[in-house]
Amino acid sequence: MTVSPEDRATWVRHSWRLALVAALVHAAQFVGCALLWRETGSAVLAAFGLDAVVGACGALRLGLGIRAAGEIPPQRASRVLGYGYAAAAVLTLLIAVPQLWRGFRPAISPAGIVLAAVSMLVIPIVGSYMKSLAVELRSQPFRSAAVFTFGNSYLSLVLLTALLLNAGMDLGWGDAAGAVAMVPFMAHKSVQILLEEERPKFVEE
Repeated sequence: MTVSPEDRATWVRHSWRLALVAALVHAAQFVGCALLWRETGSAVLAAFGLDAVVGACGALRLGLGIRAAGEIPPQRASRVLGYGYAAAAVLTLLIAVPQLWRGFRPAISPAGIVLAAVSMLVIPIVGSYMKSLAVELRSQPFRSAAVFTFGNSYLSLVLLTALLLNAGMDLGWGDAAGAVAMVPFMAHKSVQILLEEERPKFVEE
């Protein structure tokens, strides 16, 4: 089906605005996690915040690129983002593994539980809208951004579970274990970006 120039222009305008919304959401996650980590020493909050700040940079880059070009550029993800996710995975291990070894139990964080729950509600909505726009625009870069945004929902679930284990079941080790569980996901995103081959510039679904 042929898309009119007017409709495509509207979808492109929505796409860069939505990318900036995603960047703001991830930035808010990072700020919240950074503040709470300073208070609690929670490894899982640190891990979630590290992933969020890289995600914010990626979404901001995409949004500004669309805004400047007036179109979604057919570019692959920045290798800097790949290195960013790799660094986040390494830093997470450096924080979490010593805590597991020492049996460190971070302070309980009700605010962290709220942050995780809100993220689980908001992120799927943003990701779903991003995927819909990717289909309308037949854009692989925007679809990839939507997939990474959806992935934050998984990390939100891990974060919520780890914080509840610490708060509700007195299992302090669950916090650091949750952080370690996030590492493979961050490493996968890093490898996916760094080894990414040229992809089609449109998607069917």
